[in-house]
Amino acid sequence: MRVQPGECIGPYTVIAELASGGMGCVYLARSPGGRTLAVKTLLSAGANGSIADADRRRFAREVSLARRVQGAYTVGIVDADAEAPLPWMATEYIAAPSLRDLVETCGPLPDSAVLWIAAGMAEALISVHSAGLVHRDVKPSNVLLPAEGPRVIDFGISQAADVTRTHAALGTIAYTAPEQARGETSTSASDVYSLGATLFYLAVGRAPYQDSGSGPALEQLVRVAQGELDLTGLPAELDPLIRPCLSLDPAARPIAGQLLDQCAAELLRRPDAHGAADWLPPSWVQAIDQHRERRGREVEEAQRLIAPDATTRPVPAAPPTAVLTQQEGGGSSMAADTTTGGPGNRGRTAWLWGVALLVLGAVGAAFFLWDRNTGEPGMVAPTGRLSFLPVTKTAPGPCPTPGPNSYTSEDGAYCATVSTNSTRLDVDLLAAAHARFNNEKGWFVSIIFDGEDAKRFSALTAEVAGNPPPRQVAIVLDDRMLSAPAAHSAISGGRIDISGAFTKQEAEQMAHDLGAR
Repeated sequence: MRVQPGECIGPYTVIAELASGGMGCVYLARSPGGRTLAVKTLLSAGANGSIADADRRRFAREVSLARRVQGAYTVGIVDADAEAPLPWMATEYIAAPSLRDLVETCGPLPDSAVLWIAAGMAEALISVHSAGLVHRDVKPSNVLLPAEGPRVIDFGISQAADVTRTHAALGTIAYTAPEQARGETSTSASDVYSLGATLFYLAVGRAPYQDSGSGPALEQLVRVAQGELDLTGLPAELDPLIRPCLSLDPAARPIAGQLLDQCAAELLRRPDAHGAADWLPPSWVQAIDQHRERRGREVEEAQRLIAPDATTRPVPAAPPTAVLTQQEGGGSSMAADTTTGGPGNRGRTAWLWGVALLVLGAVGAAFFLWDRNTGEPGMVAPTGRLSFLPVTKTAPGPCPTPGPNSYTSEDGAYCATVSTNSTRLDVDLLAAAHARFNNEKGWFVSIIFDGEDAKRFSALTAEVAGNPPPRQVAIVLDDRMLSAPAAHSAISGGRIDISGAFTKQEAEQMAHDLGAR
């Protein structure tokens, strides 16, 4: 049971779907007074479309538990109705990247920055544990980082320590406490272990296990259950904070309050330092600011699609999308807004320029840069048939009848109908395809056309720019649409840089699909 943009959940108007998985779906929504919120609903339904009683009781319990948590470093519940035909819960919407996204795009943190985040997370756990709860799923992807400090999210598998016991190992294995992996009772000490594993990830850039906690699930589970840690690379300054949290014996771990005191003592050495700009590296601060600004623009555009006459707050102007500028060395470049459905897209979507662009933890408004630099030698072959096709229309949600002229984005957020006329560009070989990284864009994928294909691509974009909206070009590999950039004028040049807040793995996978060697 999914809700479409423009429809209501309780008093809240849905703007876009943010994420779905497991039992729930999360939407970006607007309150009657114009406040932007995240609204979670149930996905599961019976044969007649009704919510199963057991699912409804589970959701009502989640709402009840979440209402008990109040703190500066958690996400607050605004409203809820577990008895509605479609049960829902509205929470604050935090326009910030997760710790996982930031480490993957910007790298690990220095010691002082880890201490600052550790203090906020410890305070969040104090709020959770003081309410008689155990979070049970503390991990990098469940901690958002706005400029004000970390926010612990997702109480979907929280348990009330006073009423519930479990024998199921839940949570992400690499950040799960050994007792959870063994199916034993989870306690507040289990959350402290997960906090320690998360802090290790921030400091070192991997989970605290051999092979970074990767490999077959059963092998990972055994490794975690036995506490077979690999703490190679842990900075000596952080060892007294992180190592005790990862004790195999829950009783030997510190409590959250002790961790907060330990961090606070160190943070007091810099009494004038407060927010992210004082504690984090510039690349992290820039990524957080860009994420917030991008989400703001996306929300405004999505709101206009469902309510064109609605009053919205001013937002910063978007970057120019059709201005050619002279580059060093005589080349030219052009920026164009795009949608990216890159590999591993984590299912986080919203509507912008008629297509889904908001992706929770990950792909946001992407852009392409074209220039004339075709100086990289060699030719590479994509792993399938690579085509560039004019998009004639887009619609939210998966294509109802997929066919040769329609493609659903990999996250299922939208359907693009394409034209297969003579201006389509089929590419057998590329001059090059690479996954790259820089501090401004993070991970991105470079494609370099062969000279003749560059000319044909320019002709294709000239046609698209003269068509009615949406004026987009679908990039299709076999039956997958990798991306659908906007083209507001003819684009000349031989190189494309595809940027969309990719993780390293996503960028490398896309480059591999395009023939990277």
